[in-house]
Amino acid sequence: MKKAILPRIGGIAAAIALTVSMAACAGGQSVADACKIANDEMTKATSSINSDVNAAMQKATQGEKVDFAEIFKPVTEGLDKATSKVTNEKVKKPLDAFATEYKNFTKSFEGFEMPDMKNIDASDPAAMEKLQQASEKAQEISKNAQAASTKLVDQGKKIQEVCNAG
Repeated sequence: MKKAILPRIGGIAAAIALTVSMAACAGGQSVADACKIANDEMTKATSSINSDVNAAMQKATQGEKVDFAEIFKPVTEGLDKATSKVTNEKVKKPLDAFATEYKNFTKSFEGFEMPDMKNIDASDPAAMEKLQQASEKAQEISKNAQAASTKLVDQGKKIQEVCNAG
């Protein structure tokens, strides 16, 4: 269960990093300025995403409670800052679409708790039911993450196309 989620979360982190790197432009509050603003905000917001995901997964495997939705909050906040600062419509439209897709993805994690695998009693039906529910939720998250990753990459490409065209 844990191993299936990690690659999907890593894929989302990669999609975010791809968008940040693709949106790198320079200039005034033209397309170039909007791209620079988006790039700067997202670079700040995603600076620790990989280490945050790895730390969360390590905590979860050690039986600690982890708020998986909270891991992505800095990115969501960075997207909010970027979308509020970008006024150029050519950039704003794909950036808003990216932000919407990202927020939809993070909703998948709301309420998800990884059970304490070290202390689970296999003879306890309630514990096994909780484990089954967590497994089903993890599968749902994995499926959603795969779909979200594809959509995020597509939206990132749209941002890149606008930024590269100037």
